[in-house]
Amino acid sequence: MISRSSKLRKLRLWGVVFDDDDELVDIETISSCFPLLSHLSLSYDLREAALQYGLQGSFVLENVIVLELGWTVINDLFSTWVSGLLERCPHLKKLVIHGVVSETKTHEECNMLANFTSSIVKLMRKYMHVEVQFEYE
Repeated sequence: MISRSSKLRKLRLWGVVFDDDDELVDIETISSCFPLLSHLSLSYDLREAALQYGLQGSFVLENVIVLELGWTVINDLFSTWVSGLLERCPHLKKLVIHGVVSETKTHEECNMLANFTSSIVKLMRKYMHVEVQFEYE
């Protein structure tokens, strides 16, 4: 699915759905295939197995300064995914979080969004040098 392009500086994988049966694209592969990458945009429909597989390894996205992450359906895995990626981007300057917020919300969905917001606020205390932007549809 990914071919090497050592000079690629911006990569956008948006709307990718992963589950146990799919060929997964892990972040370590992205890191090794695109060493000059400075802007990475990812939006995955996360499943637990995909999350664990995607963040395994000791890779570092050394040159990434802009990271855009998105979801279509918010769940607890998204905060874990954001945290795992932040740890691997030592020179990050800007984090943009994209999300879909439907008009009709159940109590559970409202709680999930509130918990997500709280976790991001706590997480970003560790990364005070990173500008955070939220974009909701």
